[in-house]
Amino acid sequence: MRIVVASNPAARFGRSGAVGALVAARIADLGHEVTHIAAADYAGQLEQSRFAMITADALVVVGGDGMVHLGVNIVGGTSKPLLVVPAGSGNDFASAMGVASAQAAIDGLEAALAAEPDRVDLIRIEHPDGVALAAGVVSVGFDADVNVRSFRLTGVPSRIRYQAAILATVLRPRHRTFRVRLDGGPERTWRTLVAAIANNRTFGGGIPIAPDSSMRDGRLTAVFADELSYPSFLRLLARVLRGTHTSDRRVTVVDCETAELASDETVIVCADGEIVGRLPVRCSIMPGALRVLRPR
Repeated sequence: MRIVVASNPAARFGRSGAVGALVAARIADLGHEVTHIAAADYAGQLEQSRFAMITADALVVVGGDGMVHLGVNIVGGTSKPLLVVPAGSGNDFASAMGVASAQAAIDGLEAALAAEPDRVDLIRIEHPDGVALAAGVVSVGFDADVNVRSFRLTGVPSRIRYQAAILATVLRPRHRTFRVRLDGGPERTWRTLVAAIANNRTFGGGIPIAPDSSMRDGRLTAVFADELSYPSFLRLLARVLRGTHTSDRRVTVVDCETAELASDETVIVCADGEIVGRLPVRCSIMPGALRVLRPR
């Protein structure tokens, strides 16, 4: 097989930089033709990897959910499979696939590359600047604010940047007003801190935002909270971390196939922990659109 290995040398703030080379060497030892592309710049990595995949048979991404996001935007909706080696600070997709660690993925490379690909759903995101695909969760609320803030805290050491962004966002959470339409139904307005469209159960490194969501059911899970006072928000956030928030009467959880979100404000949209665009967006499910290689 001709295999492209795309790795992020900045994954886990640089602590996983050598994993990509190790994975590429291991795949070459198994007799495959390997092209290894390592770039910390997302746009450069996407362009180089997409070009290399023209003549390749499979894509292996090494890193966190950001690298999964890159991978699905290259091979999502095609016949070419994706294999994930989790080596990032957030590995929600790999966890959902039953891959516990980078070492487990490396140990299972031979079996995974020989296996029949699994199929999982993806999210198609249409926004004013184009179209993107996502594997996990599309967010425009608290989690998106954390991601955006972490990208802007360039003066904070990278190893604590995300934690600093969480703290800053918790201290100054921001309600926004959204116009929401699910499955083409009536439009509803929410003023909220919590707004997510989920394909996976977890995001942000294991936070169970949609505990009953599945990547194999051909459905999305929309999660919205009502407007909350600051103390109520802190209590709800504690429940979100435990995955018990869906029983709260102030939280609405709806399974759907499409979700349209708009706002009169400028709102950044994140997916798989990456900034993908701005509102308005239309999210729709792509059943079985991603072929995934993993050891059985």
